[in-house]
Amino acid sequence: MKNLISISLALLLLSCGNSQTEEKTFVDWGKEEAIEIKTLEPNEDQSDIEPISKIIGDATVVCLGESRHDIHEQFVLKYQFIKYMVVELGFKTFILEASLPYSEKINAFINDGIGIIDELMSEMPGWFLWDTQEMKDTIAWMRKYNENQPDDKKIQFYGIDIVAPMYAIEKTFKYLQKVDTNFYLNILESDFAKNELDDNFWQNSLQAYSAFSTERKISLNDNYNNLLKIFKSNKDEYVKKSSEKEYEKMLRFVYCAKQANRMFSAEKRLNMGLIRDSAMANNTSWIINKIARNKKAIVWAHNVHIAKSEFEMTGEPDSIKGMGYILHQELKDDMVSIGAAFYEGEFLNWNNSFAPADENTLEGKFERFGYDYFILDIRGNPGNKNISEMLATQQMIRGQGFEMTTIPNKAFDAFFFTKEISRTMPCEISLEKYRNMN
Repeated sequence: MKNLISISLALLLLSCGNSQTEEKTFVDWGKEEAIEIKTLEPNEDQSDIEPISKIIGDATVVCLGESRHDIHEQFVLKYQFIKYMVVELGFKTFILEASLPYSEKINAFINDGIGIIDELMSEMPGWFLWDTQEMKDTIAWMRKYNENQPDDKKIQFYGIDIVAPMYAIEKTFKYLQKVDTNFYLNILESDFAKNELDDNFWQNSLQAYSAFSTERKISLNDNYNNLLKIFKSNKDEYVKKSSEKEYEKMLRFVYCAKQANRMFSAEKRLNMGLIRDSAMANNTSWIINKIARNKKAIVWAHNVHIAKSEFEMTGEPDSIKGMGYILHQELKDDMVSIGAAFYEGEFLNWNNSFAPADENTLEGKFERFGYDYFILDIRGNPGNKNISEMLATQQMIRGQGFEMTTIPNKAFDAFFFTKEISRTMPCEISLEKYRNMN
């Protein structure tokens, strides 16, 4: 019995020793391979950012992830990446995880100076996410950059999200008033749930739909399907009375509204997410292939939307194939996904803090590299079996109130890391709205 205990103890110590050796090997490798970013402050010297060009290579679509939609450090780093990619690498199409229909207003501002930036951003659906000083700085820089560029070199701004359909529905009805008066008058009394949809807070729309009867949901689905059908069948007539460009835009608005209705009507939250991600992938593909002047595109979205492989998510029983997975099937090597990770942080005055990541998680290991900010390419062969296995083994990554579990080097090509995080700062109009909510 004594010998058996001794053998078991020896095996346990050997196992722990192997684990510690593997982790040390990974950390030592990371210290050598990670590219330190020395400062968050955007400046003319972008030598810290320049190595991102090697990660991007010949890819034409680069997805920049984020752990949460409210991390100051990740927003500022992405701003630096965007500046470098636009100026040095020729990326001129910018795509944000934001309302596709409403984004035309932001695009008009950065291209032609139409509107007042503070008002445009405060009215942007999901303002509590995007109307921040960090995003304002990014958009203001795009406007300044475009002022000195010919039209074919200007940055174009697009959204891909469907959760705020009211702007699209209102624009669609105005368009029909111009191109198809009879149909417009016929559908005025049709149910499109316009009174229940809230572009600012999609949770309100979801709550309203949860009270709808099955019969009403079926009726709504029929009405949206009919709207899309009429648009497609009357293309030639509508184009004559408007233009090809306007028709294609409005057809896409109808598509977004229809998909939003499907999403809000879904019985399960997972199905809602899959409908949304599929639509965002479809919208991204439409932008890149159909309307973008420049095919080199930057996609700004949450980690869960840009993961190139399937992943698991806290609270969901099944694995998820999201927008990034769908796009990767189409784009292959033309797509690069750069995920985001952080170690710890506190949102002062917001009653939210994040404990240090467990040392066994990917983020816990990243912290041991010893850098406050870095970017790390995780593709290829690191030259060590232990490192390769660690990157090819399922790991948990923190998200927005949940954790995603995925195989790092299948889901992402690289990571950028921030050791400590703080909260983004809402701009004044949205901050006042937020205060009034609480």
